Amino acid sequence: MHTQNLTALALLLAAAVACGLLMSRLRLPAAAGFILVGVGLGPSGAGLIQPSASIATMADLGVLMLLFIIGMELRLQSFRKLLPLALGVTAVTIAVIASSVAAFTHFVHGELMGGVVIGFMLSISSTAVAMKMMADAEEKNSPAGRLAIAILVAQDLAVIPLLLITDGLGTGNHPSLLGIAGRLALALGLLAGFIALLGRLKSFRFPGDEYLLKDFDVGTLGIVGLCFAAAALSGLIGLSPALGAFLCGLGVGHSTLRRAAEHMAAPIQSILLFVFFLSVGLLIDLQYLREQMWVILAALVVVTGGKTFLNWLLLMIAGEPFDTAVQASLFLSPVGEFSFVIASAGLGVGALTVAGHKLAIAVIAMSLLASPIWFLMARLMHKVILGQARIMGFDLAGLRLRRAPAA
Repeated sequence: MHTQNLTALALLLAAAVACGLLMSRLRLPAAAGFILVGVGLGPSGAGLIQPSASIATMADLGVLMLLFIIGMELRLQSFRKLLPLALGVTAVTIAVIASSVAAFTHFVHGELMGGVVIGFMLSISSTAVAMKMMADAEEKNSPAGRLAIAILVAQDLAVIPLLLITDGLGTGNHPSLLGIAGRLALALGLLAGFIALLGRLKSFRFPGDEYLLKDFDVGTLGIVGLCFAAAALSGLIGLSPALGAFLCGLGVGHSTLRRAAEHMAAPIQSILLFVFFLSVGLLIDLQYLREQMWVILAALVVVTGGKTFLNWLLLMIAGEPFDTAVQASLFLSPVGEFSFVIASAGLGVGALTVAGHKLAIAVIAMSLLASPIWFLMARLMHKVILGQARIMGFDLAGLRLRRAPAA
């Protein structure tokens, strides 16, 4: 290894630790610090690190590990009850945002297909940032946290048809509705089958667990290998690798490997997610931000605020309590990591212009950076509103637009 590369790597890690500690001191997620490290040391900063295929691949692996761990930690009974609501909210959110953005771009620039692709990108929330915000707020097992996780999983499933539609928009042909419906039905069938099977088994002995638990190093490699093997298998049959990682996590979480697997996989996930947030920072072009600052800020406010309001409204219409709907919608505010995948696909097939791609990437990256701050500010305002309502004799926390359906 060259000394220069080793020095840059050491500087990167030191800066990451320093920024992570600073963010924690400010009661902000460490992820925001990691993104700032990418900006500061990336092409538009000091230029010590350049975006590369290796960094992008490791970032994608971090997302897969995150979904694997979500599957392990998921309470199957509550997830099974929340899945229909999560799928409905996801479908309506995608339809509303995609149609709204497409109508705006068509009216302003006469561009329809690019607006649809950008709408798809903005509809997907960030699982990585949302889970970090939940962990920092100690809300992962709260009603709002469980509801947000169910919606995040549903959105990850939705990436499959969104990518297929994006490919169809680029070729100039109408996308095959039958093919899209078939893959989506397969994905939902696999998910329903896993839930039904694991619901009956409750817990089972994982084959070869005595060998995996005998040695920590071998066990860690085995657990990581299971995650990526399941993701690869899901990708090979035409589904999202994220689905395979999540289903594998569900299986391991209901086996004798659960406790050991959570302990072994956590450090690997932390490292890979650090690379993911770093890669987001590398994509931020400071020169472009300065030139298009007001456009990006306006888009960021509309996207973050509009998405939060839309999710809150849909959850209230579904019968969720006011407090739960507010908290869950705040967790869903950041634009997702899979949005980068949709952006690349749209640019590759010509459905998205270079200028549109650059603007969308800037808005997504800034959303990931600003969402933790938005979350803290909105949560503080939410507490103030609830406090004032109690003083006036109103209980807003338990307010519902209609009675929720019986579980």
